[in-house]
Amino acid sequence: MYFSGKLEIDPTQMTLIKRVKPTKLFGKLLDALSFGQLSDKQEHETFTALTILQQLNMGLRSLDIKNVIRLAVDDYDFYLDERGLDDDLSQAMFELKAKIDPLESEIFKTVYLVLEHLDDTFKYVIEISVERKHLVGDYPIKINVNGVLADYRLKEGETIDQLSERMNTVFADQNKYNDFANINRKKFDHFLDKLQLSIRKVIKVDDIKVITNTNIIRPRKLIKDHSQIRHDHHTQPLYFGYYGLDNYIMYSWLWSGALYNHNLYVNNYNLVDETGHEIMSVGENGFNAGDFNTLNPEADFEAPTEGDVRYLGDNDYSDQLQDANLLGSEDLAAGDSSEGSDWLGVDAGDSFDIGDSGDISSCSSCSSCGGCSD
Repeated sequence: MYFSGKLEIDPTQMTLIKRVKPTKLFGKLLDALSFGQLSDKQEHETFTALTILQQLNMGLRSLDIKNVIRLAVDDYDFYLDERGLDDDLSQAMFELKAKIDPLESEIFKTVYLVLEHLDDTFKYVIEISVERKHLVGDYPIKINVNGVLADYRLKEGETIDQLSERMNTVFADQNKYNDFANINRKKFDHFLDKLQLSIRKVIKVDDIKVITNTNIIRPRKLIKDHSQIRHDHHTQPLYFGYYGLDNYIMYSWLWSGALYNHNLYVNNYNLVDETGHEIMSVGENGFNAGDFNTLNPEADFEAPTEGDVRYLGDNDYSDQLQDANLLGSEDLAAGDSSEGSDWLGVDAGDSFDIGDSGDISSCSSCSSCGGCSD
């Protein structure tokens, strides 16, 4: 079990966003993306995207969330923490300066900033993305948050069997499991509430849409070691393969099997495959985990014959679900591919005069955003 949340930000008020002169890190990224080759409109779009990203970063730092682990444009990583460094904005700036390449200066599609954070309950991975264009009806600014239970991190020298034994108290009876799941879901939701409030303090927006889920991974086979953990760069941030995160994720690969073995009643969750793609969504009316092989990693996947269940395609089991006529046309259909306007380019006359981008001065909020560190 792990928790996920998505904050989608309505850009209607983005033309009123305060244009903040970029700090050193974001100024260097602006250099890398513009390189003096963009049109005025494209340069404005780029500057606005980085302004948004920088201000979101400031909001997170107000919650002491400051450990950057990735800074990327499209599929190109300008910075990727592969050593487990803490509070490494200055390192990100150094590596960004070294990686500036005019071949990468073409107009971007999406800019990403990824951070990790640890509190008393969760290890969080937080991915911020700003899209230059977006599908009609979509919000172009998204924050994806994954939270795994910090207490069940695989300790140094601990075996999978020992971790499973340590987890057993959660599954001792139905009431204990329900209390555990509900308490931790409330803690995760509270974190998202604080995150939303911090964003509203730094960016004026019309609306922030918040979606939260409890997720259970359904492995194809019983996991025995780290080598079975799959990574995917294009799904939830938890599955990217960030340094040191596999030890935090390991317990979640054991969760479905424990539910099956203890035959606990499960409801109100999403079942996902090994790379986080949703298999099915279970509502208030669930089912006993031991009655079907739905959650049993030692058997082929079996769809439950009871419960309020909705199935989705595009996962490890989509062929089986389709063969069993469990997928409707709406579950297989692609989304609306029509694109909206270049929303970042609206009101270009309001753009901040960045002048010589090679001489980026500090912003007035350096103490909170941390981007001016050398």
